[in-house]
Amino acid sequence: MSTHLSDLKESNEFLNLLLDNINSAVLIADENMQIHQFNDSFLSLFDRATDQRVDSSFGQIAGCVNAVAENRSCGETSQCQFCSIRRSLLQTLLDEAPVHRRRLERQFYINGQPVTKYLEFSARPIQFQGRRMILVIIYDITDIEAQKRELEAKQAQIEKDLEAAAQIQKSLLPHDAPDIPRIRPAWAFEPCDRVGGDIFQIHRTGDDDISAYVLDVCGHGVSAALVAVTVTQFLQGLQNRMRLTGKLFTPEAVLDRLNSAFPLDRFDSFFTIAYVSLNVKTGKLTYGNAGHEPPLVLKPDGALEVLAHHGTVIGSGFDTAAYGQDAVTLSPGDRLILYTDGLTDNFGPDGERDGRERFYDALRAMAANPVDDLVQTVFEQTRALRGKSAPTDDMSLVAIEYTD
Repeated sequence: MSTHLSDLKESNEFLNLLLDNINSAVLIADENMQIHQFNDSFLSLFDRATDQRVDSSFGQIAGCVNAVAENRSCGETSQCQFCSIRRSLLQTLLDEAPVHRRRLERQFYINGQPVTKYLEFSARPIQFQGRRMILVIIYDITDIEAQKRELEAKQAQIEKDLEAAAQIQKSLLPHDAPDIPRIRPAWAFEPCDRVGGDIFQIHRTGDDDISAYVLDVCGHGVSAALVAVTVTQFLQGLQNRMRLTGKLFTPEAVLDRLNSAFPLDRFDSFFTIAYVSLNVKTGKLTYGNAGHEPPLVLKPDGALEVLAHHGTVIGSGFDTAAYGQDAVTLSPGDRLILYTDGLTDNFGPDGERDGRERFYDALRAMAANPVDDLVQTVFEQTRALRGKSAPTDDMSLVAIEYTD
């Protein structure tokens, strides 16, 4: 003969077995918060002995911190009127309506020590022993809440560290236009994450010479930013040597040193860089390119010269990588354009990643604009093209106008 569920529901043995083997605490209380029935999980929740009597108050069995502190019965302390569980249960009786998973944070005395518990409770009115009473189910979410708060604290620390990293990276970018005759620079930077792998800088390396670079570390976020910062510190060391000794490193020499100092097996990363040296007296621009977007020379009439010489990326693993260099001569009014591929990606039509030609067209159209206006307008166009979407890659743009 089969046993139907409806038959089991009428079995006290089955109900007692069910109540004593569920993790949730179950109790039946009256309007005075006197407990008339409970299961073993209720005692376990507050680490009470199994010989606890029924007809005790909730505060007595649970070890309510207010009842213990004031040495008064449940319902008689100065804080009982503010007790959310008491108010909710009484409202359940008055409204004849159930309460579903309300939260409660409260201290209870357990083994003589105050312990904070995070609970959720549900309640509904029932008929028990000929009286209207309240069935209460309590879920202990203390461990879940502790894990949540631990994760929130770790996330807050991560956010704090990211903000610190972003400030460090920002400090390595140019702050004010360097006081260098015959050049007028402008720049803009927008990371796709809080921190990014793009870095650029402009240095005065001699009475008549400047150097500038834009680098792009593979990847995004903290790991890329750390590599970018390390490379920047290395390049800063070279700049200091040039200023102190008066000996200039050519772009080719800089790239060779970078390739030796940043092998792939040491940093597990690679980066691209365009590095230029400009004699402001003669207009001679010498450049080297390690796998980076080609530098551009924008003429006042809108003509665009692509400086195509290039070598492989830094950290490629090729110890014999030959970077070489090339040179052109700037005329007054020419603008040198250095940038990263994140910028051209954002010009990609219909989601295409390579929007290089559209980027070039935008530059040509702004050949007569002031250099700072050109930079800002380019970034405004990228934001208009992508709408509300975040950039897919870090974006950097440096424009240096050569003047009379």
